[in-house]
Amino acid sequence: LLSLPPEHLQKDPASPCNILCVHPGDITSVMMTMSRLGRRPEREKVSVSVMEDTPEGLARHLLLLSIFLDTDLGPRECTEMFLEVYGNTMIRKQTAAYVESKVQTLVRFLTETMTGDAERRMAELVDVSHLKSKQRDAIEKVLVSWSCEVETDMAAWREKRLRAYYEDRYDYRKNLFDWDYNMVFKDIASVIHKKLFLQWREEGIAFEIRESKYPEPNRTLASYAEGKEKGFAKMKRGFWSDIVQSPYWALGTSAEDASLFQVRSMQHTKTCQHVCEYNMYAMLHELSTGDRFKMPEATRESYGRSFWSGLGALEVLEEDEEEDPEKDRLDLLAGVPAWPTS
Repeated sequence: LLSLPPEHLQKDPASPCNILCVHPGDITSVMMTMSRLGRRPEREKVSVSVMEDTPEGLARHLLLLSIFLDTDLGPRECTEMFLEVYGNTMIRKQTAAYVESKVQTLVRFLTETMTGDAERRMAELVDVSHLKSKQRDAIEKVLVSWSCEVETDMAAWREKRLRAYYEDRYDYRKNLFDWDYNMVFKDIASVIHKKLFLQWREEGIAFEIRESKYPEPNRTLASYAEGKEKGFAKMKRGFWSDIVQSPYWALGTSAEDASLFQVRSMQHTKTCQHVCEYNMYAMLHELSTGDRFKMPEATRESYGRSFWSGLGALEVLEEDEEEDPEKDRLDLLAGVPAWPTS
């Protein structure tokens, strides 16, 4: 958001740089702006205003921002939690429990019941005083609906959405997925691996955490949309998020480290998930230290490995005993062509 050169911004260094994001639908640009503020020493304060037309959008922004700012998580755990909530329709049990705990924190933040450090950190960075009481209540209602006690059949909702989108072509949807990738996505962003893209289009899982299982619905993707039932207008709860583009575009198609996009033998040595993990880790690193993250040489040369395998002595989350870090799906995909080479 601060890509303009200094001469195009306000001259008075004492006045804040005001940025308005209208219906962004994605909070990652704000996160990247926060992490890179140290690169512009002439700008002491930046104020970003976000406007959405639905309470679900604002509630999801608050949740993702609170995960990003959670200092109780290690960098790897924070990255994995964020990407899982950000792009998966189904999530792990521990992630669902974590989201519910963050929901309680955000409810206390909205109601100005500051009982912990997490609420105070949010209050220092996020100002909701411009929201009316009715709007706050609407956001709080959305947050409460993300509780594990609320029945949410995300898999059925997504299947229904796919059937409505493809209509008579539903039984041939995999052929359509393949067509979209080869005719559109491959030429624009070939770093998006074909197998990752096809799996997301079919199952809604964009980011896999090793060989974990995903039994819980990602309730943060549930929202209301206006429709008709028996001739009457009605707001219906369901899955109305993206089913075509994929969540890889914001974080998985560009990065400051060019080695992530190297091509050997007509195939990328890294995948879009590697790029997403790198960007998240780089933002967390720069936000906490003020220095740009430089990927170790070991990671650059560890082709076919996950992003985390080359971090070496950097402090990352210890692996769970039941999850074998050697069985990383990305280890397999990075050596597989995204499309036929013949």
